[in-house]
Amino acid sequence: MKLAAARETGRMLLETVFPGRCLLCGEWLLLQSDHRVPLCARCAGGMKAQSGPCCRKCGVKLIVEDGICVRCRNTDYSFESSIALFPYATAAKTLLESLKFRGRRRLVPWFAVQAWSALRGAGRLFPLVPVPSRKRTGAQGIVGQVTACLQRNHGMTVTPALERRGGAPQKSLNYAERQENLKQRIHLAAGYDERALPEEVVLVDDVFTTGATLDACARVLRAAGCSRVYAITLAIEE
Repeated sequence: MKLAAARETGRMLLETVFPGRCLLCGEWLLLQSDHRVPLCARCAGGMKAQSGPCCRKCGVKLIVEDGICVRCRNTDYSFESSIALFPYATAAKTLLESLKFRGRRRLVPWFAVQAWSALRGAGRLFPLVPVPSRKRTGAQGIVGQVTACLQRNHGMTVTPALERRGGAPQKSLNYAERQENLKQRIHLAAGYDERALPEEVVLVDDVFTTGATLDACARVLRAAGCSRVYAITLAIEE
């Protein structure tokens, strides 16, 4: 553990002295006034969270629908509503993959700021419940890192009330298959079956695909005593 911590510290120092290039356009960041985030000023300025007409349930950008998208009209989700920060099939996909597969952890505070701003604007600064990963990645996963940063930098409460036991990867499954795959997989984490949960919570996940994972998590939380379960995702597949 000490060796891993030393390597991480060394890597962060190296990135501070020599921050490299923007992850989106490749511009050198050395002369940027703020290179704490691996994005140039132009690309960072262009990464605006979704605004305007969005689905009241899943947060997807609306073009012709009024109020709620076709997917949500045909699906009975257990969460009240979800905020989606960015469409996935955009630069957000590049950034999430850089964070997940290339360890670009300087993106974590940036995503945390976007999430905090969106939650504050929606009046949903409730305790955060990270959606549990299929693997026990803990704070190394995207969701764990972002929620920890929201707690550390923005004073939000994190309630890791859920855990996931087994199950196949969700990536290639449709909504019905995901629902079946998640049956009996999402549980209250140790100790939370005897602990009162907040009445209102916000589930945090990285990408909204079909909504099956958020739905399964919301069902467990509501059964455990949460009156209202909201959600936020860093991106949404359209």
